[in-house]
Amino acid sequence: MPTVIIRPEAIGSDSGFDQTGTNLLQRINDNNTSTFITNISSASFDVLIENSSAYSGATINNVIVSVIGNTVNEKVSSASLVVELRDTSSLLQTSTLNFTPTESTQSGAAYSTSLTPSVVDSFTVNGTVQTVGLIIKEVFITVNYSVSKGRIILPSGKITLSSGRITL
Repeated sequence: MPTVIIRPEAIGSDSGFDQTGTNLLQRINDNNTSTFITNISSASFDVLIENSSAYSGATINNVIVSVIGNTVNEKVSSASLVVELRDTSSLLQTSTLNFTPTESTQSGAAYSTSLTPSVVDSFTVNGTVQTVGLIIKEVFITVNYSVSKGRIILPSGKITLSSGRITL
């Protein structure tokens, strides 16, 4: 089953972090754990998730929301991030992700109810943390999908046939 990772592409709102707006977005969507945001009070963010042509026309099996992070040090032994997965009209899933001083990737349960490419393309993720001292390094969604039989999707690149034949 193929997968694709989609990341935040726009910030809806944010409060309580050491970074705001575009700076906040760039630190949690750059696939780089050396950039991050830290909450300095009770904090929240709301981000719009990017679309991908990889699952266009495919059957979406499930999606998993994940966050890479940790607390600032041993004095903040644990912190929880409540993550809400939403589409254009409703709350789909709420997950509580728990972090310690050791960097880790925390993931919600796989969500699989009534998923289509258009539903996935409308995702937003809301995150809320109450404990001061949570470092958030990355936010992303893994999309697991199945390609319909008889259909080849090539989002980019080229195919080289060095010998043999292709029958369609």
